Amino acid sequence: MNIFKISFQVILLYGIYLIGVFIQNVSQIPVPGSIIGMLFLFTALHFKFIKRKWFSLGGAFLLKHLPLLFIPATVGVIDYLELFKGKGLLTIAIAFISTFIVMAASSLISDFILTKGEEKKKDRGLSV
Repeated sequence: MNIFKISFQVILLYGIYLIGVFIQNVSQIPVPGSIIGMLFLFTALHFKFIKRKWFSLGGAFLLKHLPLLFIPATVGVIDYLELFKGKGLLTIAIAFISTFIVMAASSLISDFILTKGEEKKKDRGLSV
């Protein structure tokens, strides 16, 4: 039964992505369709048009297997090896530094949001 729920939820997430791509193609705005789909999903979740639990199993499945999704992009770099000639070490350093900055910023933001959520629950008298 879980495999059907996960499959359905991943299909729904893919459908939201396709909606974003469609909006991008129709409106010709210079923002990727995946970003538009993500904003659409965020807005729908924020205003409670859709519930988080509708995507929880599928999202958890995708997050669990996220490293596998980067393999095609990593292998695709081989097509552009000439870009790394001469300035390859600089490019690698920039990639590592920017990745560290993104990880640190994401961690701090997540911690801040979780702390605020716990404070709100305490203010309402709910247990954490």
